[in-house]
Amino acid sequence: MYSGTVNGSAQMTFRNQTILIACSNKKDRLQFFNYFDELNADKIFTASDLAQMEEMLISDEVYSILVFEISKDWVQSNQQIVQLKASHSELKLVGLVSPQIELKPAQFKEISEHVNDLLFSPVMQHELIAKSVANKMIEETTSSQIPQSNDLELFLTHVFHPSGLPQFIIDVNSHEINHVNEALQKAFAINQHDLTDKIWYETVMVHHGSDIAQLKSDLTEQGRLNSNLEIDFGSGFKAVNLRIHYTTIGDQSIYLAEVQDKTEQVYQAKYLNYLELVTTLDFDDKAQQADMQALLRWAQIDFCFIVGKNRSDEYKRIQWDCSLNNYAQQFITAGHEFLLRKVNADDVYEIDDKAYQVIPGDEFLSFYSINSLIVCDSYVDDKNDAVLIAGSVNKTKKWNSLKLLFKQLSLHYKQATAFKVLQHSHESESQYDVLTNLLNRRYIVKAIEQSIENSGEQKAIMFLDLDRFKVINDSLGHDVGDDVLVKVAQILKKHVNGYGVASRYAGDEFLILLNNEVNKEKVMQIAQAILKSIANPIKLNNGSEINLTVSLGISYYPDHGHNVNKLIKHADIALYDAKLNGKNRFTVFDTGLESDHTKQNEEMVNNLQNAIINDEIDVYFQPKINANTEDIMGFEALVRWEHPDLGIISPGLFIPLAEQSDLINDIGMLVIEKSCKMLKKWQDEFNIPLNMSVNLSPVQLNDKELTEKISNVINQTGIYPRNLDFEITESEKFKSVKDALLMFKKIVNLGCTLSIDDFGTGHSTLDYLRKIPAKTLKIDQVFVKNIGLSPDDEAILDATIDMAKRVGHHIVAEGVETEEQRLYLTQKGCDYFQGYLFCRPVPAIEIKRILSQRAEILKNN
Repeated sequence: MYSGTVNGSAQMTFRNQTILIACSNKKDRLQFFNYFDELNADKIFTASDLAQMEEMLISDEVYSILVFEISKDWVQSNQQIVQLKASHSELKLVGLVSPQIELKPAQFKEISEHVNDLLFSPVMQHELIAKSVANKMIEETTSSQIPQSNDLELFLTHVFHPSGLPQFIIDVNSHEINHVNEALQKAFAINQHDLTDKIWYETVMVHHGSDIAQLKSDLTEQGRLNSNLEIDFGSGFKAVNLRIHYTTIGDQSIYLAEVQDKTEQVYQAKYLNYLELVTTLDFDDKAQQADMQALLRWAQIDFCFIVGKNRSDEYKRIQWDCSLNNYAQQFITAGHEFLLRKVNADDVYEIDDKAYQVIPGDEFLSFYSINSLIVCDSYVDDKNDAVLIAGSVNKTKKWNSLKLLFKQLSLHYKQATAFKVLQHSHESESQYDVLTNLLNRRYIVKAIEQSIENSGEQKAIMFLDLDRFKVINDSLGHDVGDDVLVKVAQILKKHVNGYGVASRYAGDEFLILLNNEVNKEKVMQIAQAILKSIANPIKLNNGSEINLTVSLGISYYPDHGHNVNKLIKHADIALYDAKLNGKNRFTVFDTGLESDHTKQNEEMVNNLQNAIINDEIDVYFQPKINANTEDIMGFEALVRWEHPDLGIISPGLFIPLAEQSDLINDIGMLVIEKSCKMLKKWQDEFNIPLNMSVNLSPVQLNDKELTEKISNVINQTGIYPRNLDFEITESEKFKSVKDALLMFKKIVNLGCTLSIDDFGTGHSTLDYLRKIPAKTLKIDQVFVKNIGLSPDDEAILDATIDMAKRVGHHIVAEGVETEEQRLYLTQKGCDYFQGYLFCRPVPAIEIKRILSQRAEILKNN
């Protein structure tokens, strides 16, 4: 910084002076501090608000110079400045005008009469030096001062030209550029005479003439300008930040301009925007194709397209194209043997310059004299084999960074295509129940709906349920139970084939649609044949035989209903009657059955209501195991009803009833409250960060006060919201999918997490996965059971885990019962386990015993 003597003048100094700098902008305080400090001020104090400034002014310290802010929060008017001067007559005043204040010339002049110096925020160091701020107040200056006419020359010689900041000086009246310093000439590769006498605003790129008028107006009225724009000093337009300040040097007024080159910053910002585009691009969206063409123009790339193989195994099919001309069509008509051989070997092949010379035999490259080129292998499978080609006729600047965009675009294309392939496969597979290979619940409902829409002809719905299946499952094991279901499915297929379609509706329930050339007599024949076939001894895979019976209910369209829900409900009522009347028979629905069924339901609802009041609703807990550490990381809460006379009642029986009667909201909150209390108790007692998963019924999501109720439980129990997870399943019971998704977001906003339950069974689809803010997928146990038994199920399982990992989801595998299953799932990257291999659902007292045992083991080791 310049502080020497010129032409015999006294040295600029603030020796023996005490300075107070009072302004809100930290950078301004620093600029003034450095200025006074370098010129040897004895003491320098700062204040960051008006109250602090006023307090310091009435202290014992004697200040000689006060720098103060003129703004709405500090000194606001000329009258206040006059009062300040009257109260502290010994002070020399330097006013600093905030950017919030717009001073007109008359106001500027009026304030200037009451202060020793007046500047505009933000201040620049060279401006303080150039104006010798506060220096002419100091009496140390001798009578041999530099004549005012030489001040500008001194500034140019000792401050302006040596400055490392690119600067130029503008004439206040003509707006012509008078002086250009060396830093600016170097930064923009120009000479002094390239800019001298040019009008500064004519070097600026504008889109409308009014923009120039606004720039001039801002500078003239406010005395300063700070703008990001593009400017051309003779070597092409560059993105810059242009700052211009009105100032006086001696008796001359000038505009001092400073230019900061923003080219690289603008490039990086654009680059990051386009990087996001190429990693999120929808290849079917034509609007985004226009965005890609904007990218090409910005990067000075002429073409970018993807070509796939045709039936002749040649890359002749244009898959996608955003080129700026008809390059893709030209490419597929030419030969590229060398180029395609290279990319198939190396995945990516690129040339930054003279590609047409490097590969002289390529007709496409030679025809256009292509310089920069990149080719990326975008192979997904044999049916989706493609390559991405991008490049330019001229050599491309910044090629090393730009080629990364096209590599990412190719990778994104591969991932998007793989997702579509998986989605198509998943949707195809998810129509069928994995165990029985019959249609699943979702798709039998769709099939019935479609049949009603297509034809008004008579059709029948059969609802079938295995008698005593729970006894078989519990006594002989799940493997035998599964075998029984498969054998029953085969019998149903045999008798239904040609007349309709059979499905596995849930557990041991099957639903059949008969809609092809059937009358009531034929329906009866099919029902009798099914009952008879299933009643014969069924041979199992283990060599043994088992005796089974089934009960069956029938409803007819249009006699018993005009929509799918009504028809299924009435078939279910008829099935219930068949069971009450001795099982191993079928019943056709009639209206009398409905009143009986309604009475039974009403009685059960009353019992359930009493169960809530009498605290018969209990919660069991099944541990979740960390796959890596094999330690307990949390629990799933499972509701149980212990009836005083009937004992434990299956949730499969009372939950549907609770959902129909809206008692599910009370039961649901009861489970949440009990689960959170136990979670807090176990966390505190055993000092481990456990999580708790609670199932949410689709009906609960219709409760607008649900999140408020959950929040109250969290506050009352003192658990952390992040430790509470809610398991959800896509369901037709949503009143509104849009409202359900909104409720999911509200739950996540509480700090809780979501898991998607039954994933892979058709109840939870890929589309559902993309919409819900869940972080965890629970793979249904039907997939886990078939590990080592069904290569098809393993393929679906592998694809599901891989897809979930790609989108950042954790994986919980349900129903893990064998060591073989655990090892397989661990190798595939599964995060957590649930299943009988580790622990079945147990009461809270048993969980305490397990955690105590765990604590004892850790203590001893």
